Amino acid sequence: MKYVPPPQWKAPARIMPSESFQGESSTAPIHEAVGRVLSKWEHAESGNIKLFQLLCETKSFAACRAYGTLDSVFSRHLTLKYAGEEFFRSRDKEDHSHLKELTKIYNNTGSYRNKVAHGMAVQPHAHGYFLCPPSYASRRRKTPIPTKEWALGADYFFRVKEIDHIGLRFEQILSSTMSLVMYLNEKYSVLEGTEFHP
Repeated sequence: MKYVPPPQWKAPARIMPSESFQGESSTAPIHEAVGRVLSKWEHAESGNIKLFQLLCETKSFAACRAYGTLDSVFSRHLTLKYAGEEFFRSRDKEDHSHLKELTKIYNNTGSYRNKVAHGMAVQPHAHGYFLCPPSYASRRRKTPIPTKEWALGADYFFRVKEIDHIGLRFEQILSSTMSLVMYLNEKYSVLEGTEFHP
């Protein structure tokens, strides 16, 4: 068994809606893509629960239940980070570097999860529908006033293609997380397969 890290991934570029960058013809495909991608994120989180359980070296689901109460990607990232520091205190430092790399990728990707989860489907100036930050998202918009600047001043404009590209990253994180869980469990004999959180 070998750990397989996530491949390189390039985030969607910020491209302004225009004649050459057209959105979707309706909101329906955006809504479907958002649901699909957020489900992929939750699968990745399910992988993290197994990883956390392994790092805590317990067959009890108590650790998993506690992990599930954390509200932010950053807090879950820190939980994995510090559990990893204890797990690897007297174990292979190279294996620890795999965990640190993966949790850093997870934490950085969390901002894209938030963009998808908190976006809204809008049609800026007859260029089709895009997933964009809402008007009240002050950190993601230059102004809340519904003008051309409001529509074009958003931090992101995602079509289904960009949303699915983000979903691909979530799948890669899940795959690598499960790869790391299996690799570490085989190497250190922590849990039986049936003892992991489902």
